[in-house]
Amino acid sequence: MSEEHLHFYLIPGMGANASLYSNYHLGGVIHALDWPSQRQSITLADYAAIIAEQITTKNNVIVGSSMGGMVATELSHLIAPRATILLSAPCSNHQFPFALRMLKHMRLHRLLGPNQIYSLANAADLFMGFQSPEDRKRFYDMLKTNGPDFLHFSIRAVLEWEHLRQPTGNFLHILGDRDRLFNPKKIHEPLVIRGAGHFATFEKSKIISQLIQAYVDHDFDKTVAMQFAYKHWPNELKKQ
Repeated sequence: MSEEHLHFYLIPGMGANASLYSNYHLGGVIHALDWPSQRQSITLADYAAIIAEQITTKNNVIVGSSMGGMVATELSHLIAPRATILLSAPCSNHQFPFALRMLKHMRLHRLLGPNQIYSLANAADLFMGFQSPEDRKRFYDMLKTNGPDFLHFSIRAVLEWEHLRQPTGNFLHILGDRDRLFNPKKIHEPLVIRGAGHFATFEKSKIISQLIQAYVDHDFDKTVAMQFAYKHWPNELKKQ
């Protein structure tokens, strides 16, 4: 593949797979990734090093949703992409909500085994904010493809994430204003989509792919891209 093209590496969320990005249209080569085996990983930094093995190009934009955004942040320090796009995700553990910090201190993720954790997966209803029964079904169908061992690793790695730095180089934050996990008000200058919850990556795929393309087309200038976005989609976007 020619290095003249941008290569978009799309990383799903914890309970998702590559089909999360099935409706994305971007002006470059799209690599929608599934989660590889975690092997002996303990931290998200360990796991990012495994995913980095799949990135064999140089002219890259890394896109990550939720946990995938955290992995994308770690990746940005390993491979120095052209840009990092975070969807419904924090860039440091300082942006975690109180509920996640409490779960970490309760240490249930260390006390419960993979199958016990998996049986609690329906708790995702509390924070995903699904906008239709079809979207809810799609999420839980994707969750089944990863299995209990991966979910157990993921929950532990996310809750114990100690990252404090923003991504290296150019980066853009996109969140829904109804995200029940990551509050846009805690994020510096995000693009905020009206009426979108934590599952915005799939439910708002059209506008998010357009926002990413606008950012890329304006040479990764966040200010220009935000002005463009507010001009073209004023009813879809919300200023903080």
